[in-house]
Amino acid sequence: MAIISAWVCTIPVNMMRDWLQRQLVGSIVRPLSGLGYVFVALLVSSCSEVPTALTALDDYQRRVANTLQLEPIAYQPVSFPQLPNSRDLRVQVPRISVSLLDSWRLDQCAAGQLIAQRNSALGKLEEGISRYFTDLQLTQAMKTCVTELEQAGEAQLAKRLASALQEKRQTLAASKQLAIATDDALRHSLRFAPSTLAAPDDAAFANALASLDHVLAVLQEPSQQPPQVSREQLESALEQLHQSDYLPRLWRSLHTLEAYLQQLAPLTEDLVGLAGCSSKGRPQRPEVLHTVFLKFFIAKVQPELAGYTRQGYLVNERLAQLAVISEQAALKDYIQRLMQLTDKLNERSKGHVKPWQRFFAACDFTPG
Repeated sequence: MAIISAWVCTIPVNMMRDWLQRQLVGSIVRPLSGLGYVFVALLVSSCSEVPTALTALDDYQRRVANTLQLEPIAYQPVSFPQLPNSRDLRVQVPRISVSLLDSWRLDQCAAGQLIAQRNSALGKLEEGISRYFTDLQLTQAMKTCVTELEQAGEAQLAKRLASALQEKRQTLAASKQLAIATDDALRHSLRFAPSTLAAPDDAAFANALASLDHVLAVLQEPSQQPPQVSREQLESALEQLHQSDYLPRLWRSLHTLEAYLQQLAPLTEDLVGLAGCSSKGRPQRPEVLHTVFLKFFIAKVQPELAGYTRQGYLVNERLAQLAVISEQAALKDYIQRLMQLTDKLNERSKGHVKPWQRFFAACDFTPG
């Protein structure tokens, strides 16, 4: 029976539904040769979905519940924070322009080439942090061009370009805020994913963190200095953030684990009483609980929780930098809520262990 149940659970829900419709004819049970009667409802209920980050935690709590003769606690999804809509975060950036005649005369300068690129069809489509990066490059190129024009005796053109440069610099702050609010790759990395991680992955996390570091380096770069991150490095980082689901799934994992630990509180609130350390009728229950806690929580669940919280605290350092850069209250509040996920999980983990500490003391078990 266990083999059949396990096999059924691997079938997708739609295939299961079709199979049931073909096999059931007005009855909820049917004979299986050599195995007696199987309750289909029981098979279906045994396939309840558990987020992958909860696999070890769910297995552990079911073993505790079975030992205490209680009903296992099924995970109930909890709503999560929503990233503010980009249209609610948009910032107006003044448009700075030079005359067509002047732009032609700037062809020999790097600024002229960048202006031509910005006015091209592809340049007009550039958005987010890539566009802000071009603005940084353009201000540096315009500064160099002003010097070159002055040295070439083009005083009037140099003066007009210097005026445009001053105006352009004054728009950079707004351009940065617009980039943070609308960049698709950055927004993707800040959203909650539909699903959790299966387990912490240090390699994937390191790649995501390195990409985020490159983006933050551009956003933190003083506008008066040339960007220290190259265009190639930035585009690669943005592509990595846009394609990777690691950070979005990390937020979902931290949130889901904390929520489930909170839902498991009733399971252990009377652990000492239900364990029956002094009961002659159930002498093995404390021993079984002791084994379950050490073998399944300490050995399996706790290392995963530690991995998630360690990564959470590392990425919180980057989120704190982003919160400082951002000037929009709604986005800053959302970033703060992301940062709180790790602290909440850490505190909830400590709270879950406290009843077990009381159990160890009451039942004369030594820790470890």
